[in-house]
Amino acid sequence: MPPVKKKRPTKTRKKKQPSFFKRMASVFERYTIASFAGASAILAIVLIFLWAGGYFAFLGRTIDNTARKVAVGSGLEVRRVLLRGAHQTANDEVLAALGPVIGQSLPHVSLNKARAHVENLGWIRSAAVTRLYPDTISISVREREPAAVWQIKGDFRLIDDTGAIIRQVGAYEYSNLPLIVGSGAPDAASGILKSIGKHPALQERTYALVRVGERRWNMRLRNNIDIKLPELDYAKAIDDLALLQTAQGTLDQPIEYIDLRDPERMVVKPRGESSSRSPSPQRAL
Repeated sequence: MPPVKKKRPTKTRKKKQPSFFKRMASVFERYTIASFAGASAILAIVLIFLWAGGYFAFLGRTIDNTARKVAVGSGLEVRRVLLRGAHQTANDEVLAALGPVIGQSLPHVSLNKARAHVENLGWIRSAAVTRLYPDTISISVREREPAAVWQIKGDFRLIDDTGAIIRQVGAYEYSNLPLIVGSGAPDAASGILKSIGKHPALQERTYALVRVGERRWNMRLRNNIDIKLPELDYAKAIDDLALLQTAQGTLDQPIEYIDLRDPERMVVKPRGESSSRSPSPQRAL
């Protein structure tokens, strides 16, 4: 019988203890993290107090003012404003709209704000503002074209073909332009003014455009003929009227009114015709 081998006792490994330096490093790391967190919290509180006290705003203003003074001191100072494209707008009006820019730092002039101020002027449809170094602001404008005079409560205001108000005028100023009358007329005037503007001869004949019930228009010609336009597709009715005048000279006849509200027929009432008789209908063009 073979000899039985005795089992050797298993040796248990002793857990290696961290060295003194590693323990110190771990403690230092924990304290460093805690110190950093505490310092961050304190810094955040300090920043909040500084912001609430207006320190940052004051600091920003101080830096901005210093930068402006440096720019002016180096010759980048606004000394003139050039205005191009203006015929109705005076230089003084533009300078007043811009505010006190003369003597200011040219790089610090806000071009967007300057453009917005200039475009608030009644005559100005659009503006472009640029810097011309070292000392000039250049402004190019496109002015509005007067299209009509809006009458409201005894006052008269000049408007363009979009209905934008240009300025207040006297009763006899721009008498060559049509008069806009009625509630809500300027807001709705853009379409009809552009439609009439396509026919200069008809535009010259137009004395007034009367808004009826805030939904449609009547035209009053200078020879006292009334044109009743439809609520919808009035542009086509105006085109037909202009064509009719060119072909037959209808608007030169003694007519009281022409009714174009029915797209299937045109109704013409001669001047002096008895009201008991029905106006003569004609087929629309």
